[in-house]
Amino acid sequence: MLVFDIPLHPPHQTWHIATPGGSHRTFEARHDAVAFAAKLAARLDGAAGRAYLSIEGEDGKWRLFTPDLKAPLQT
Repeated sequence: MLVFDIPLHPPHQTWHIATPGGSHRTFEARHDAVAFAAKLAARLDGAAGRAYLSIEGEDGKWRLFTPDLKAPLQT
């Protein structure tokens, strides 16, 4: 299972998304980081098990999403 964490306010307002190959991509906008992680998760989902996005909300709670970002998963 792969999980891509996307915080609300990362250090220095820079979002980093690590790829399974060991590299990472850096984004200056949270929206861009979420879009990249969703596309990557969709590509990897099934090939390496399940892939999810864990996104921190404004209330400080982390919610788990599938690559389609339609609704948080019930845990």
